[in-house]
Amino acid sequence: DETTSQSGKVIEINASAYNAWTYFSFEEDTVVSIDDYTTSTDWDIAFHRSDIRVNCGQSGPGQGGSYNAGKVNFNSITEAPADGYSLNTTIQILESYTMPPVYVTVPGDTLVSKWLKIITDVAPPTYEYSDNIYIIRTAKGKYAKVWLSNYFNSNAKSGYITMKYQYQANGSRQF
Repeated sequence: DETTSQSGKVIEINASAYNAWTYFSFEEDTVVSIDDYTTSTDWDIAFHRSDIRVNCGQSGPGQGGSYNAGKVNFNSITEAPADGYSLNTTIQILESYTMPPVYVTVPGDTLVSKWLKIITDVAPPTYEYSDNIYIIRTAKGKYAKVWLSNYFNSNAKSGYITMKYQYQANGSRQF
């Protein structure tokens, strides 16, 4: 499910599985199948429920990184910063939605994973979106600006992430 506009594309990523990550390549403009994320540069950003990883640091061998541009208008970002990118370390994810829930520590992006805050001490849980725009340096050193805006599909199922993005394929930092 994808729409295109002058200022980027919007796609819905099915990241609803608790036991798998969904990998996306900005260069290929699609979800990609990855055998081993720790050795592949064929992916740029990955999704596990609301968790995020970028191909860099502990998450992969790529030149990637993430930058939080804050709560700004998507179209107002016309250039990716030259530096200041965060490299992936580790994050804690919910691996099994059982009682008790099973959490594990895995390589992931501590910055972009804050795009969604799930408040679980109320019933039902509530969801707060950061509405930040992120700049992603890709595995191959190019740039994309990203807005993660929704965690639910049209049937109100969780784990379906709406991502608006604009990829700069020519290698410059200009959008």
